[in-house]
Order: sequence, then C-alpha cells, then structure tokens
Amino acid sequence: MKEQKPANILTGRKSLKIVLPLAVLIVAVVVALYLASTAPKARRTPPVREAPLVEVLTVRHSSERVTVPAMGSVIPAREIMLKSQIAGDVVKINPRFTEGGRLKAGEEILRIDDRDYRLAVAEQRSAVVNAEYALKLEMGRQDVAKREWELLNKASPQKSLDSELALRKPHLEKAQADLEAVRAALQKAELDLTRTVVRAPFSCIVRTKNVDLGSRASSQDQLAELVGTDQYQVRASVPVDRLKWISIPSGGNDQGSKAHILYGNASGYERKGTVVRLLSDLEEEGRMARILIAVDDPLDLKSPENTRPPLLIGEYVRVEIEGPVLDGVVALPRSALRDGRSVWVAGDDDTLDMRTVDIAWRGETTVLVRNDLRDGEWIITTGLSAPVQGMKVRVNEPADGPSVTTPDKKEKHVPAK
Repeated sequence: MKEQKPANILTGRKSLKIVLPLAVLIVAVVVALYLASTAPKARRTPPVREAPLVEVLTVRHSSERVTVPAMGSVIPAREIMLKSQIAGDVVKINPRFTEGGRLKAGEEILRIDDRDYRLAVAEQRSAVVNAEYALKLEMGRQDVAKREWELLNKASPQKSLDSELALRKPHLEKAQADLEAVRAALQKAELDLTRTVVRAPFSCIVRTKNVDLGSRASSQDQLAELVGTDQYQVRASVPVDRLKWISIPSGGNDQGSKAHILYGNASGYERKGTVVRLLSDLEEEGRMARILIAVDDPLDLKSPENTRPPLLIGEYVRVEIEGPVLDGVVALPRSALRDGRSVWVAGDDDTLDMRTVDIAWRGETTVLVRNDLRDGEWIITTGLSAPVQGMKVRVNEPADGPSVTTPDKKEKHVPAK
C-alpha cells in the first residue's frame, strides 16, 4: 500500500491542471454574456444636415467707368537724324551736345568753318553788281536802238524778227536772266553760310552723337540722332474686341480717350496720356491691335518741382485707358462669377438662387452686371462644394457698405465721377 500512494497524488494534480482553466474560461464566458445582455444600447437617429455658412456682398447699382488695361513701351513721338548740308571742319561745339544732353529749340549745336562760304558770298555779291551794271548798259542801248529804228523805218513795213533784233530785245532778256542767275547764286551762297551754324530744330535730347570738335563734316553726313522732349508716345497692345471701348481720334477736333501710364518700381508712378492714333496693322505675336498714347512733358522739364522719375525710351509700362461710363450696373469681383455667366444669390428664405446675369464688362478683377439684380440682394462669394438650386445656406451678413471694396491701382474699373 505504501508503494501506490505517490501515483494517486500525481493523478490528482494532473486533473487540477485541466479543470481549473476550464472553470476560469466558463466563468469568463458567463460574465461576458451577462455584461453584453445588460449593457445600454445606442439609439439610431437620422443625420442632421447643417446649412453651409457663406459670405455675401450687398447689391448696389451705380455708374461705373470702364477701364481697358494694356501693356506698352515708350517710344519717341519725334525723332530725327541730324545731317550736315555742307562740308567743312567742326570748329565749335555746344558743351551740352553729348549723349543724354538736352538742347532747347533753336539752340546752337555746332559750328562749321565758314571762311570759304564767306568768300563765296563776297564773290556772288560782286557778280550781282556786274550783272546789274550790264543790265543798265543794255537798257541804255535799248533807248538808242529804238530811236534809230524809228528814224529808219517810218514809211516801210516792219518785220517782227527784224524789229526784235534791231531793238536788241534778246540782249535785254539775256542781261535780265544773267542778273536773276547771279542773284540766285548769291542767295545760295548766303544760305550755305547760315548752314555753317547747326541749330536744334526743336527741344530735344541727344540720343547718339557722331561728330566732335575737329571732325570733318561732309554733305549729308549724319551728325547726331535727336529725340524730341516735348512729348513721348506709348505704343500699347490691346485685344481687338476692346477697341470699341476706346475713343480714337479720326481727325478734326476729336478727342481721344484719356489714359493713365503706370511705371517705375511696382508701377508706383503715374503720368497722364491721351490716345492719339490706331496703327493700321496687328502685332505679329498675339495678333493684338496697337494704339499710340501721347504723353506730354515726359521729362518734367516744364514742371521741375516734380520728383517722380522721367519716362525712358524703351521702358515697359502698364496702361489703363478710360472708356465710357456705364449707368445702372453692379460692380462685382470676378470671384463672385460662376461658370462665367451666373451668380449665386442668397434669397430672403436663406436659399441658394443660381441666376444667369447680363455681363456688360469683364475686367481682370471686376465684372459689371446690369438688369438682373436688385438693390439690397445678397451675392454669395463663398465657394460651395456641391451647390444645388434652392439649398439652404446660412448668411454671414455684411456690414452696410459698398458691394465691392474700394479698388486699388490694380483694379480695372473706377467709379465714374
């Protein structure tokens, strides 16, 4: 019996290792089932769809001026190649006659050695005196020949050819022609003498200079390139369909559209201009129309108190051309335009109204709408992911003010004055 006792103990321990885990598992399952059956259950409710919050602008009808934007470059309004009409050595030169130098109208630019031309004038004056002397002698001979002819041919018929020769009419005509010729030669010599002094034909700035003191100037040699300073022009490119908004003079007293020339760093400076001409051809790149805008006193020579920088030839500038005034329109930012031809209106019952509008003008940042909106209506400016006609919206009411913020210089329309 003492030998069987250890085997019973070993069997009991193995049974406990199997029964205890099963008991724990059964208890855990019972507890889990109890908790699942007694836990609170969530109630199902339909989802609540919240109306989107939108920003709006208040519709205000007003009179707005159309402004056509363009880009252009500055070119001379008057430019000449100054040439010498006579030959000679340059003996005097204006100290301001240098590249970038400014000259007034009629101011002396340079002087050519005039000694040969003074001698030519003296010679021609002597020739005129001789021709006048010869003419007076011939007129005296005319009187003598006339009396002799009358005495010799009182009773006989007179032939016209014989009469002319006897009365020395050809001699008189030659003497008169010789006098006219030498007088013309004298005028030519005096004109050449005046041409030894070269003067500025108009107020100008020297663009290029080709002669200096001591240079030999020949007839038709190019002395310099001069650019007028009274006026510059801006050659601007605009789309062909925008020409109907621009007033272009056709002659007479027609007045072209006014323009604002913006230039300098970030276009911080402005000058006034006037449209003067439409060029006859389109530009090769872009197929846009080209117009010329006149800018008076581009260097502020008549207004030296101005501190703005001058316009420079070749400078690239922005242009805003004033068009007509449109009455009874609503100015809206382009961001408020949907699909290029409609707007979203917030109705009195806070519903979305998708409305097609008549667009009178499209600017870069602003559109002008007419006839389709009422004062006081709200235009939605907030984007919606899935807009549907009649959907509910929540309006963030704007403060009482204009429908569009005051435009800065980049705005392409300005309120009419």
